[in-house]
Amino acid sequence: MWFIYISLCIGILIGATNIVPKKILKHYELISLFCIFTLLFVMGINIGLNKEVIKNIGKVGYAGFIYALFTVIFSILIVHLFTRVKKK
Repeated sequence: MWFIYISLCIGILIGATNIVPKKILKHYELISLFCIFTLLFVMGINIGLNKEVIKNIGKVGYAGFIYALFTVIFSILIVHLFTRVKKK
């Protein structure tokens, strides 16, 4: 768990100190999108490899699907809102 916090803090420090070259910053959105898709892909592989999760996936049911769907929808809306506010 500490690895997550340490990674976040290192990312904040790198972003705040402008260490990243300007050439890379031009492609920031593309890099972020690639990293998110890679993360989702790896998470999907981990779920698929876990036989216990696959065996019990039917027990999650409708409520689990709705919860996941709303989480995704509202995450996208919040990111879109903050992106639009930042650009103004």
